[in-house]
Amino acid sequence: MTEITSTLNDFLVTTKSSAALIINGKGKLITSLHIDYADSVAAMSAAILSMSEKFLIDLDKGALKQLFLKTSEGVVIGNKISGTNFILAFSKDGSNLGLLMRSTDEIATELSKNSLLK
Repeated sequence: MTEITSTLNDFLVTTKSSAALIINGKGKLITSLHIDYADSVAAMSAAILSMSEKFLIDLDKGALKQLFLKTSEGVVIGNKISGTNFILAFSKDGSNLGLLMRSTDEIATELSKNSLLK
């Protein structure tokens, strides 16, 4: 687990994101950094991701890979790691959106190699 947390911390530093968490498809928190009420956020995020996946499947648009949410205070990027595991990154600065989306996809690929997240 320390390897996952270390990778997540490096990601936060590199992308200047404010917080991140990793969840499974049932809303169980795997790990988080710099986020209050992480268990509640994990459960709510799982509901959003599950509904988004069902939406895309019903429209025959393929499987959900990445989700982008823009708020008045920043952005949230959700990226599938593997199976039903997701990483969510929170950033107060949306100006680096392209870099954040690409970096989130890259860390998801890296994390998918970890036996705990396969």
